[in-house]
Amino acid sequence: MIEHRCTTATVRMVLKTVESKGVDANELLNLAGIDRETAENPDGEISFCQMRAFWQNAFQLSGDPLLGMHTAQQVEIGDYKYLDYLMIHAATVGASIQNICRYTALINTWIHWEIQERNDDIAICMSSNIGTIWPHAYEFVFSFMTKRIRQITTESWTPKRICLPFSSPINSQAHKDFFRTTLQYDAPVGILVICRDSWNQPLPTSDQQLMSVLDEHARMLLEKRPLPDDFVGQVRKQIVRELHGGEALRKNVAEKLNMSPRTLQRRLDKQGVMYADLADEVRAELAKTKLQASDLSLPEIGSLLGFSEQSSFNRAFKRWTGKTPREYRRKMLL
Repeated sequence: MIEHRCTTATVRMVLKTVESKGVDANELLNLAGIDRETAENPDGEISFCQMRAFWQNAFQLSGDPLLGMHTAQQVEIGDYKYLDYLMIHAATVGASIQNICRYTALINTWIHWEIQERNDDIAICMSSNIGTIWPHAYEFVFSFMTKRIRQITTESWTPKRICLPFSSPINSQAHKDFFRTTLQYDAPVGILVICRDSWNQPLPTSDQQLMSVLDEHARMLLEKRPLPDDFVGQVRKQIVRELHGGEALRKNVAEKLNMSPRTLQRRLDKQGVMYADLADEVRAELAKTKLQASDLSLPEIGSLLGFSEQSSFNRAFKRWTGKTPREYRRKMLL
């Protein structure tokens, strides 16, 4: 089975950031199970579990609560090879972002993108094909996209809104100073929202002749790149189906996927995922989404997620977010 993986480009950028804060790079790499040769190899790749451990330990050792943003601020054009040039030579800001979404798998196979067109803006939604994305990764990606668009348009460019699926840092002013837009924390999913006028803005760096060559080569690379099967995604979808009005028991999910509970867990083990953790994560995501985007009552939402009592739903939600369902909904409606 092919596992989810990413290139070591981001690893090198994070190392540069934390080393400036006195962190021992070798210690950090060892804690994440990454050898130095792989980290320094321009074509090096590591697994999802290694990258998650790397981010977590980089955060702890550096003591930098804004590590994702600070790392993104150091990214130079060319650090992400083809992806960078597919961005800067596109016709418009929107085409540039579409290229990121279309070809992210060249550098990272677990990030999933969805572009939602609305009346006057476009929402770029970031989620994961496997496991939970750590907060610094959302912060890094949205900071990177904002910085890169400013580099190829004007320094004054700003997104319309950014939704971050983690709690506000103590120094949230640093986020406000960098993004210069409305920030929503504790969101159900990570979203970068761009005004339609900005989306259609032509790029001064556009080169359509070069773009056609880059696009053809990127498609060829993507076709040759062996991608992992999305087994975790299949399990997540089945958990969602089971949760609507019931309990997502492992045996029931396994039965719907035509396998035994033991086989189900064995396949999840190969991708570093425990069924109980995955089910809990899906429950938390659905709870936050329904509290923000529906008019259902709290008891109705708890029942839909398989909680027999409101008190059980309250306790679980506070464990997930540090807030009660009522407090969370009130905050999202402000």
